[in-house]
Amino acid sequence: MEDKKTKQVNAVKIAAVSGLIVVLVLALTTVWMGRSARRDTEDAVKTVSLLYLDELAGRREQVVAENIQDRIHDLQTALELMTEEDLQDEAHRQSYQRKMKALFIIEKFAFVDTEGTIYTSMGNQNNIDEYSFDYKNISQAEVSIKDVESDDKKVIIAVPINLVSDGHDMVACFMEIDMDEMLSGVSMQSQEDGATFCNIYTRDGIALSNTVLGGLAKEDNLIEAMKHADFEDGYSYAGFLAGFKNGERGTVSFSYSDVHETLAYVPVAGTDWLLTYLIRESVISEQISPISNGIVTRSFIQSFLTVLVLMAVFAYLISQTRKNAKLQ
Repeated sequence: MEDKKTKQVNAVKIAAVSGLIVVLVLALTTVWMGRSARRDTEDAVKTVSLLYLDELAGRREQVVAENIQDRIHDLQTALELMTEEDLQDEAHRQSYQRKMKALFIIEKFAFVDTEGTIYTSMGNQNNIDEYSFDYKNISQAEVSIKDVESDDKKVIIAVPINLVSDGHDMVACFMEIDMDEMLSGVSMQSQEDGATFCNIYTRDGIALSNTVLGGLAKEDNLIEAMKHADFEDGYSYAGFLAGFKNGERGTVSFSYSDVHETLAYVPVAGTDWLLTYLIRESVISEQISPISNGIVTRSFIQSFLTVLVLMAVFAYLISQTRKNAKLQ
């Protein structure tokens, strides 16, 4: 009789211990699944971000490059339409220049002679040193920026010419365009959710549109701002700097002020600019978090209900075991 009671007690103990083990396994499994779901979500965001950024940066670069080529074509068309009458004296030349400014919506349509004097529709200028193109040795179309350090940046497109106007040998012609006008038709605005930002920089890190790192950076220069970033594994400041300075295409992931970001940069054909597309992964993760948190919460509820059912089953088994013991 005692042996039967002992066996029954041992069976109850085994059932209780087994129940506790099952409960612990379920709890640990739920926690593990929750952490895995969050980690997988972050990895998915990273992968999608890289594909998304590279594609968008490439598309925007094509639009900017096409805008520049269109402007070069406009300048060449303006030169081809000129006649000897337009070049015979200052009055005729300036009249033609005013027409071209209005036709192509540009701020300046000018000529440069062998001495560096600039001839505009409003008169002559002697500030050729403010322009970065070499009028004496220019051999093909060149794109540059005037007043690059100011907020009123101008795009300069210059081409070589060989014309004589009013007794002056003209060796270069250029158009001056406001940066905003140059980028018209290119969506450079950030998204309303504050997750993506498009910008154009020189290879020295000077922003030609918008703000550095979507306004998050305190610095006015991208290269300076990246010195204060914490780069993720596989990326470094030295690698970013080398690629950016050389005008190479690439991506870099980092944290700036504890905000996780990924930046894609693409060289703009025909210039020394780089178009960048920035995505704030933390913003996207915050938007996805409610979904992953919902999955984790439902997993916990499911596990909790499973535990309740198991506890009820074990309680019933223990109760039946005790009743059988009393009957015996």
